[in-house]
Amino acid sequence: MESKKVTVAVGDGVVSVKREGSSATTVAHILGRIERDGVETICLDRLVHMPFEDSFVGWSVRGAVTTLLSRPVESTQA
Repeated sequence: MESKKVTVAVGDGVVSVKREGSSATTVAHILGRIERDGVETICLDRLVHMPFEDSFVGWSVRGAVTTLLSRPVESTQA
């Protein structure tokens, strides 16, 4: 199955997920954030990914009960 482009917007306490070709936006609350070994992980209060999806634009996704979004932490040092 061909996967469509999925974009993630992280707000103040919430994450919005928008799929290309759909007018619906999925919103989930952020349960927590962890930053370890150069990777930021955000734990959501629900599943926002499909079983066949393992990445969104800029994020890797996993989880069976809730979605965990992970991405490398961007360095701000010059």
